[in-house]
Amino acid sequence: MGKAGVKRLVQLGSKQFGVVSARDVAECEVSKTWLWRRIETGEWIQLQRGVYRLGAHESNLDEQEMGAMLAAGNGAVLSHESAARRLGLDVPPVESVQITIPASRDTPSVSGARVWRSRDLIERDTVRRGPFRITHLARTVMDLASVLDDTWLRATLDSALRQRMSNFAWISRAVERRGRGRRGASRLRALMNEYRGEDEVADSVLESLGIELARATGRKPRLHFKVLDGSLLIAEVDLAWPEAQLCVELDGWAQHGTRGAFSDDRARDRGLQRLGWMVLRYTWHDVAGDRDSVICELVAAYETRAVSPRSAAGRRVVRQR
Repeated sequence: MGKAGVKRLVQLGSKQFGVVSARDVAECEVSKTWLWRRIETGEWIQLQRGVYRLGAHESNLDEQEMGAMLAAGNGAVLSHESAARRLGLDVPPVESVQITIPASRDTPSVSGARVWRSRDLIERDTVRRGPFRITHLARTVMDLASVLDDTWLRATLDSALRQRMSNFAWISRAVERRGRGRRGASRLRALMNEYRGEDEVADSVLESLGIELARATGRKPRLHFKVLDGSLLIAEVDLAWPEAQLCVELDGWAQHGTRGAFSDDRARDRGLQRLGWMVLRYTWHDVAGDRDSVICELVAAYETRAVSPRSAAGRRVVRQR
């Protein structure tokens, strides 16, 4: 073993976020004695059994996922939330590491990660993202249907459709061909049936969560609803129940966190109120952290507005985008 072997090992590690396996060490003809001496000095650290990283800093998510995938061994891929993050899908903000391996293998011991065994994991289910093998988008959405609640499953599906509407057909085919007996497939199929014939998709994860709460009231809202006064556009609201002149605006910080946006929002609210509309505004904290209160408020507002003589009189022309 000489400097050439160490150089090959470092070069290999640089392509894998500084992470290498015991197999990599052996193939680069670097001795275990050399490696353990570097671990003792802190130049290298052990991430997993048989997995090592150059540098003594605290590991980041890339390094943790690479370490888990190498520790899981042959056929291992990032899946579920780990795959979703790398595909740009909206999932709960928890930095968990999720790995899937073929069911023909015993479950390996991987620290800090959940390892799933799959009977139908095939090469066509995977794609490359940098040095990672991950489940492709349709497979990932199907996997997530088994672990996410209805609210987050809607948010994930919406984010997939925002990327490309043709993803709907891809996911539908995957569910029909391979969903039989799969946990969560019936929930995903039912959710997708709601989307058939719809042209609108939520613009953000906040809208997706808001729609799910609104539907929990038992009264389906209209998405991206345009309120007109004659031919004049007064506002395009996030969610609306035109029959009760009730609407919901979901205030994300990126779009509504400036002084100008604050002023514009209030001007729009005044315009809606002049036409007899009631405007309810909710933030991420409201929707994600106080679900029951939001649902109760929506139900109460709808019931009040639906029976109010004022809401039934003087309706203006409205149109959906």
